[in-house]
Amino acid sequence: MSNDAANAQAVLFEEVYLPAFIQKCAELGQSFEDQQSLRDALESVAMLNAADSTQKSNVVKSAASTLREALGVADPSVAQQTAEKETAVKQASSEKAGSDKVRSAIDALVSAQ
Repeated sequence: MSNDAANAQAVLFEEVYLPAFIQKCAELGQSFEDQQSLRDALESVAMLNAADSTQKSNVVKSAASTLREALGVADPSVAQQTAEKETAVKQASSEKAGSDKVRSAIDALVSAQ
């Protein structure tokens, strides 16, 4: 890359991309304590952008999972799956408890006491 192109790229980065990046992060509630934090965030974004689409999906999911774990935030999909399983178990239990065979078994246990 020629010096003119490199200079143009640097100007666009400093004058357009960087301010837009900082503004978007601020809109999302993310601020940077120091220049190192900002550089780390920019580097992370660059690495995510460098990943191809299938890898990007896995990297983002992994990063989100790691962040949830570090912050103690439940994964919404896991919480939903757990709730669905609990509902299914309750429904199956209710159906089983209503069957004549199960009722007879419970009555036999109660009578035996």
